[in-house]
Amino acid sequence: MFELLTRILLWLLIGTIIWYVFIRFIPRAYLTWLGGLIVFTFVLLAFFDPRSGTVSAVWSILSLPLKPLGLVIFLLLSSIREGTKKIATNQVVAALLILFLCSMPIVAYWLATQAERSVVDLRSPQISNVDVSTVKAIVVLGDGINPSDPSFRSRVQVGNSEDRFNNSLASRLLFAGRLYQEQVAAGIDPLVIVGAGAQVSLQPNDANYANLIAIRELLVSGGVPDERILIEAEGTGLFNTAVAIREILSNAGYNFERDSILLVAPILTISRALSTFANADIRSIPQPTDQFAFQLGDRELIAAVSDLLPNVDALALTTRVVDEYLASVYYFLRGWLVSPLTL
Repeated sequence: MFELLTRILLWLLIGTIIWYVFIRFIPRAYLTWLGGLIVFTFVLLAFFDPRSGTVSAVWSILSLPLKPLGLVIFLLLSSIREGTKKIATNQVVAALLILFLCSMPIVAYWLATQAERSVVDLRSPQISNVDVSTVKAIVVLGDGINPSDPSFRSRVQVGNSEDRFNNSLASRLLFAGRLYQEQVAAGIDPLVIVGAGAQVSLQPNDANYANLIAIRELLVSGGVPDERILIEAEGTGLFNTAVAIREILSNAGYNFERDSILLVAPILTISRALSTFANADIRSIPQPTDQFAFQLGDRELIAAVSDLLPNVDALALTTRVVDEYLASVYYFLRGWLVSPLTL
């Protein structure tokens, strides 16, 4: 009941914010019924068909004002809505502060560190309730397929196709190979399931089929037998991937009351991944990757000077953290996350 009430209050808050933005910053002449109907339609589509590429593109536009760079642009445009001779200085100052702080490496690293600490907080109760000897599979989550994501554009030269999967996924595959060797040494022979989504194709005549071969070759080079590798190529998001992997585990004889998995995912998304898989009745032991190590030494009173100077990489990292917060709110509203009271 508490979770339901919280979800309702969040929806009311989101609706109020959207209504305020529409009334406050957009001329009433442009607020036609047609525009409102289009926005409402896309909101419905986001709930009934979250795998749609169109919905994903529209969401990237609608959520832009909620991200650091988009918020800065929004504030600057709003400050000159009455002309350049009547600039709203308060909004310009707010925009500059947001841009400056979000572009500072020390701020970006601190936000990433908070995400890492949340995983540490989750890990203790998860592992205390899960016996490592019950591990039946190692699940590796891939990255998003949004071309605007820098990790998506960073490719690894392991296949023959121009559209290869990214370097982050390659590092997780190598890590999964090491985990598999550790499990074999402990007398366990788990499946290795890769949730690569649309980055791969199961059809030989498809352009992304080479990624399937490359993933298998990389895992085999890490010591994983080819017959123990399964690749999920349908899920376009974390929730859809969890549902697909649950079906794979069920077909493989997985016992949802006793068995467990090792979940390999980026540090920024693994908390949401753990909760999503738990909501699908899959017991998971977190194995985070892509970590950001930042802390002051015992004798240091301040970070390095370079960590105080804004740069575009720090802004990208801050945006990724904000993106994950927004995604977690969306998953909570959809009821795709397990209740924290059950963890």
